[in-house]
Amino acid sequence: MSLDGLRAWIGLVERKLTMRTRVFLVLVAIAIGGAGAGIVLAIDAQDSAVSKDDLQNVRDELAGTTAPAGAPQASELEAELETLQAEVAALRAEAASAAQGKDGGGEVPETATGGEEDDGGGAE
Repeated sequence: MSLDGLRAWIGLVERKLTMRTRVFLVLVAIAIGGAGAGIVLAIDAQDSAVSKDDLQNVRDELAGTTAPAGAPQASELEAELETLQAEVAALRAEAASAAQGKDGGGEVPETATGGEEDDGGGAE
């Protein structure tokens, strides 16, 4: 073997080794980036994970066994309904007295009472 042939062969081996090194470094960089992304996603998933209590609360709400957190209670709604009924009755009485004052004590016109009489019974 000649010295020139050996030099050519060593140059070829060196070029292959350089190319393999570059490819290996690129693959290592991709692997490190993927591992970092995986760690970030795992930490985020752990922080925003749903607990068993949260899941049970949502199941209860969907099943209708508990009221949603911001929903008013039945007693609050009943008190508000009674207040509104009292206000409507006071406004009807005021309208009736104003109509009697204008008509000279006659019958209350239908427009003054809204056309319907509320018996205060509730459901309509």
